[in-house]
Order: sequence, then C-alpha cells, then structure tokens
Amino acid sequence: MDNCKTISLKDNQRNGKAYSLVYYDETTDEKEIPESYWEDIKQVSDLNMLRGSNIITIPPQSRNKDSDIFKRINDQLFTYNWVGVLSCRSKGEESEDNYRIEIRSRFDKDDKQYFLLYLLCSVCGINVFDLSVNSESESDYTAIMVLLFLMKLMEAYEDGIYKEYVRKRYNEYDFKGVMDINRHIKINNPFVGKTAYSTREYSYDNDILCLIRQALDYIKDYFPDILKGYLNNNVILNEIIDAIENATPSYRMNVNYADSMKCRREITHPMYQKYEDVRKLALMILQESGHNVFDDKEEDTFGILIDISWLWEEFIAVKLLNEHGYEHLLTDNSKGSLQWADKEYWYPDYIEKGKSDSKRNVFDAKYKFWEWNKDADIHQLLSYLFLTGGDTCGIIYPSPKEQSPKPNPREINAFASFYNAKPKIYALPLFIPQGEYDDYSEYCKKIDISIQAWKQSFSAHIATS
Repeated sequence: MDNCKTISLKDNQRNGKAYSLVYYDETTDEKEIPESYWEDIKQVSDLNMLRGSNIITIPPQSRNKDSDIFKRINDQLFTYNWVGVLSCRSKGEESEDNYRIEIRSRFDKDDKQYFLLYLLCSVCGINVFDLSVNSESESDYTAIMVLLFLMKLMEAYEDGIYKEYVRKRYNEYDFKGVMDINRHIKINNPFVGKTAYSTREYSYDNDILCLIRQALDYIKDYFPDILKGYLNNNVILNEIIDAIENATPSYRMNVNYADSMKCRREITHPMYQKYEDVRKLALMILQESGHNVFDDKEEDTFGILIDISWLWEEFIAVKLLNEHGYEHLLTDNSKGSLQWADKEYWYPDYIEKGKSDSKRNVFDAKYKFWEWNKDADIHQLLSYLFLTGGDTCGIIYPSPKEQSPKPNPREINAFASFYNAKPKIYALPLFIPQGEYDDYSEYCKKIDISIQAWKQSFSAHIATS
C-alpha cells in the first residue's frame, strides 16, 4: 500500500516493560516508538472510540469490561490484553496516509503467530496438526480470519438462517405485486394473459447469504484443512453449509458479492445481529489476495481485535482442566455461579464439579506476568476458597521459562478447626516454547509436550491430593 506505515507492538507491555516514546523517527530499539506515531495510535486507543467502526472484537465489545487498547503515561506507551490488527487512516492535518497497527502475542517471537493460532485451534476444536500455515500469506491474519469466520457462523446459526426483504420479479398469470410496465411491454407482446410484476418478499435467498456461501466456497478451495478440522469436530457445520446452499438458488459463482452495496451495508435487524461479524469477516476473506486484506484505503478504521486473556481462559478450560472434572463458569451465569450473599454472585474461572454444598477446589486463569506479589489475585482466590470450602486453589498462567515439574505451593494459615490440614495455593505456569519455528507442526509438537508435562504434574500433585 502506498504511504503506509506499520506499527508493530506486543501485548501486555506495561510498567517495566512499556514502550518508550522517543522524539526521533528512526528507532533502534524494539521497545521504542517514535513520538510522531502517538497521534495515530491515540485515535484507536480505546474500544469506546471504535464503536460503529468496522472492527470485529472477540469476544463482542459488550462482554469486555476493560476498554483500554493502548494508554500513554508520560513518555511510555502501554499495551494490554488485545492482539490483532487495525488498519486506519491518519487523522493528521498534513497527512492522509494509511497506517496499520499490529499487536502480536508476546509469546510469538517472529512474524508467524503460532501461539495465537494454537490457542484458537484448541478452542475451536480443530486438530492443530491438520492445519498448514507455513506460507507468507497465511502467516499473518488470513488463517485467523477463516477460523473466526467459521466460529462466528456457527454462533449466528443458533438464531436461524439469515433472512431479509428482497425484491423478486415475476411474469405470471396470477398478478399479486407492483406491475413492471416496461418489462411487461417487452416480454408480453403480444399479450397472452401473463403480467410482469415485482414484489418484496422476506427471503433466505439474499445477497448476504450468497456472500457467506461465496466465502465458504473460498475456504473450501484455499483452506480445506481448516474446514476439515471444523467439520470433524462440529457436525452442525455440515448442516449449516447444506442449509445455506439449499437456501440460495440464485447464487452465481461468477458474481463478486463482496462488491455488492447490499453486502456492504451493516446488518441492523435485532434478530440477526450475530450475522454482522460474519458479514464483515466474509468481506475480509473475499477481499484478501495474498496478505494485504488490511491495506484497504476505502475504510477509515477496520480490523480484528482478540482479547487474548479471554482466549487463554477458554484454552485452559478445553485443553487443561476439562478432563480433571472442572467446570468453566461464565459471567453471564449460563454455567453456574458462586453466591456469596443474597442475590450477589462471583464467577471463579474454574470450579471443581460437585454439589453446591460440598467442598470444591477453584482455579483462576491469568494471562499476564504472574508472581507471588500479586496480592489482589491471591485475595480473590482466598475468597473463593472460603465460600467453597475447598482445600486447594491456584493460578494458571503462561510462562516463557521452563519450571520444575513438581509444583511448590504455599500453605494457607487458615482457621485450624475448619481444616484437617492447611489448604494450599498453587502457582501453575504452562511453559510456552520460545524461539523461531519454520514449521507450524513442529511448534505444535513442542507445546504439546509442555501441555502433557503440565497435566501429569497436575494429576500427580493436585488432582489426587
């Protein structure tokens, strides 16, 4: 893209790890950002500034408590839990350049985002070894867009297949719409009883559904491994694809639905709001040719932001604790809660399955640099343990350093008459492999070894305690 600058950042760079804003444009250190970039970064520094923009947030903005994407304090630039890419148009008075902000996971050391892809594949239920992401075009965000598109499509389908009013044209004996005089004269001369007319109908056969179908066809051709992975683990996706194909008889392969004005309009129908992100992702996928999907000058601001702390929490539930009998509680109360007072509830990330009046252990996920000096996290866990009566709790967090396979818990000085033995609090880091990997499957094997070591340690020292 002409006149485009790229600002590359890592997540969770704050306090001692923050970026320094420097007053010269040529930076020599990866922790330095030119001061002149701040005016552009500031325009997208808060989620509230992006409402109404063509931005997809995972999970949706309504479920995010923290709105900060970036923050400046004096001459330091902080990043938080958001990863993704934002393509923006500069707001400066003397510049109409475009710029792109890329926020990568701090656990990905090169341009290939293997850690982020591994988390997404695990949460989506895809066999990571079936995924091939070694080309330059796939190493950025193309594969991520495809993963998110299929995830969002399945979520939207829960509300049914998308319908909207469309104008249909007929030429029949039974006239029941608005007469199309010019077309009638053209095709019904001499008159034999038929009338050319048009009518508005609430139909599945519409441009939006054709756009989604075209995106699915694109994925079948260029990302068969991702589609196969989804189909193997989500039988409902087969039903969705069949339903969309059967509902769109007007679909034409030679039509570029991404250029249709109808497909570029926001979906506002309250019943089909989940299809809005599906529409945006379908447009991005179909506009993608190589890896330049975010080099679009037509949009002021658009892109994808993923709350990686949410993704980490989902990953732990699916990949680490599910087989050990722990429930993953959600703040919408859809999967249980912990009542600490009348009509007052807490939601530990993971709680041992069992009756509400039985002793149950609890664990929390933290996607951050965690140490034993995090008093607020420890107080939170102790509060959960007080209510559940369990004798074990802990923090599960990612770490770039390999740890001893035997965890070293801290004993809690609890009131002795409540416990036969002192309850324990654990720090349970999962080692995330570092370094450069040319092959995604090689990375998957390395991280799988780390996961198996973590599970064995958990089984031996915690699950049986």
